[in-house]
Amino acid sequence: MEFYRNKKKSAQLIFICSAILLALIAVFLYSIGLFTGTIATKLAGISAVLGLILLIVIIRMLISLNRSAPMLVLSKEGISSTVTAVSKAAGLICWKDILHISLAKVGWDTLVELTVSRSEHYMPVIKKKLSAMAVSGIQDAAGNLQIFLTASELDMDANKLFEIIQDYQKKIAG
Repeated sequence: MEFYRNKKKSAQLIFICSAILLALIAVFLYSIGLFTGTIATKLAGISAVLGLILLIVIIRMLISLNRSAPMLVLSKEGISSTVTAVSKAAGLICWKDILHISLAKVGWDTLVELTVSRSEHYMPVIKKKLSAMAVSGIQDAAGNLQIFLTASELDMDANKLFEIIQDYQKKIAG
C-alpha cells in the first residue's frame, strides 16, 4: 500500500513557511536598525539563522514537490517512510519490531508514533544519516525507539493514517 504527496497540502505548507520567512526578514530588518536606527544584534543573529534554516527548508520542499515516489509504503515486511527525517533515515521498519502504534500531539501537528524495538539495529543507520542532535531523545527509558510519522503532506489526516497502519498490521499478523 503506497501513499503519495498531496500537492495542495504541500503547497499550503510552503505558503505558510514563506509567510513565516517574510516575518523573519521583517524582524531582521527591524533589528539591524533599518526602521528605528537602533541595532539589536542578538535579535538580528537569531532571526538571520532561523531565516536561513527556513529558506533551506522551503527550497527542499519546492524541489521535492514534483517527486513521484511514494512518501509512505506499507508492505508485508514493514513500513518505509520519508515523511520525517528519522523515519527516512531508519529505512524499512519491520512489523516484528513495532511494539506499539499510537497518536501523539506535538505542537500543532498530530503524529503517528511507532515504538520500535531492536534499537541496536536501527540506531547505527539513523546516526549515520542524521546528526547526533537529531537523534537525541528518540529512545524511551526501555531503550526502544520512538519514530514519528506525519500526515501533513499526505492525502489524509493523522487519525486516518493511524487507522490504516493498525488495520494493515492486523491483516499482516493474520
